[in-house]
Amino acid sequence: MRLKLVIPTKLRDSHDLPWVGAAVAVSIILLAAGFLASGALQPAESSLPAPVVVSASYAVPDLPAPWPLSLASEAVRTVEGSFRYGSNLAAVLRDAGLDASTVDEVIRAAEPVFNLHRIRAGRPYKIYFGDDAEMVLLRYQPDAQTAMLVARGETGWLASQVTIPVEVRPRYIHTQIHGNLEGSLGRTRLGRKGAIDVSQKIADIFAWDVDFSADIRAGDRMDVLVEERFLEDEFIGYGDILAAEMEIRGDLLGAVRYEDENDLVAYYTPAGASIRRTFLRSPVRYQRISSRFTSRRYHPILKVNRPHYGVDYVAPPGTPAQATADGTVSFVGSNSQAGLHVKIRHGGSYTSWYLHLSRFPEGLHVGQQVKQGETIGFVGKTGLASGYHLDYRLDRNGQFVDPLKVQFPAADPVPPQDFESFAVQRDRWMELLRDGQTRSALLLAGGGSGGS
Repeated sequence: MRLKLVIPTKLRDSHDLPWVGAAVAVSIILLAAGFLASGALQPAESSLPAPVVVSASYAVPDLPAPWPLSLASEAVRTVEGSFRYGSNLAAVLRDAGLDASTVDEVIRAAEPVFNLHRIRAGRPYKIYFGDDAEMVLLRYQPDAQTAMLVARGETGWLASQVTIPVEVRPRYIHTQIHGNLEGSLGRTRLGRKGAIDVSQKIADIFAWDVDFSADIRAGDRMDVLVEERFLEDEFIGYGDILAAEMEIRGDLLGAVRYEDENDLVAYYTPAGASIRRTFLRSPVRYQRISSRFTSRRYHPILKVNRPHYGVDYVAPPGTPAQATADGTVSFVGSNSQAGLHVKIRHGGSYTSWYLHLSRFPEGLHVGQQVKQGETIGFVGKTGLASGYHLDYRLDRNGQFVDPLKVQFPAADPVPPQDFESFAVQRDRWMELLRDGQTRSALLLAGGGSGGS
């Protein structure tokens, strides 16, 4: 069973943009009074246009039929707290006023469902009582997204362990670039922590087309539709990017999320072309390029002019170096000049080199298959290196080529048989993105903030 959000196809007017269509996306799961209550909240049909249903792959439990869903809301008294070190369920129930017979019945009902010896100190519980002063419901949470529930059914106490569903709300964000992407997003309502998370996701999506350390400039813009995730109406973090649009030096780049029938997620341009390329633009998140590909460079240690057949990316020590493409490790080792380094063979034409590493991931070995973006080492300054950096080289048929100038082909587009499904999801996300852009433009025209 999937979590579903109901989002109107045209969003109401709002001068607040904490998320697209604020207060109109409603989960079909409502966790009321700390207990799982079912039922979608829908506005009157005349008040909103026809909705579209957005599904996300989060399991929603089916509650046992004998349980009345109003137990928690009808309770007249609640006892709540957290388990103390050395405490157990029986002691908590007795302290709440249950008699020995009821405690024994509740324990017997709960034991087949949950290992009561695994109750941990600090985890919360709630005990609900009806107007007859009898317990009607027990809720214990072993973790943030799991609840053990014990309630009185028609034939006695019934227990179940359920997964609390995650509610997903799309949120629109707009920012003008000032400095770097992370800092610019930090000036929006994302805040610093949210900006770090969302900028990382954006960088991963556009990694094949945009070098975020070199390409973006002040005045470029970013518009993004991102999932906000909630547990019991409490924000827990950001999920996937649903749609994004970047304007960099006048060039417009767009990406939309597509989930196929096998729940595999990929990003494509709105036209259905793949965002991915066979090689990443850069192998590391770097601060600057200190040396470029050239036939003549003065070596800072050897004090002579010699060719430099790579690109030196300056980065903090220990920064992960990523395989720029799928391939097979052909060398893991060291020498006096390159220091610790790795070579990866990509098909029959290209081999990528990663020099001056500080260390390798545990277990990395010759013959190992690696995926694009997989960590194959960590930035260091071993060998003939005057500072921390990654010397990245690309060999094509035995000749080094400039990695910054090679144009690599795109991966496969949306399969023809999937394009209709892709178009439905694309139109949904792009409509919400466009709606957010329109609202942002109206706010700016009225003197509002440049960040949403």
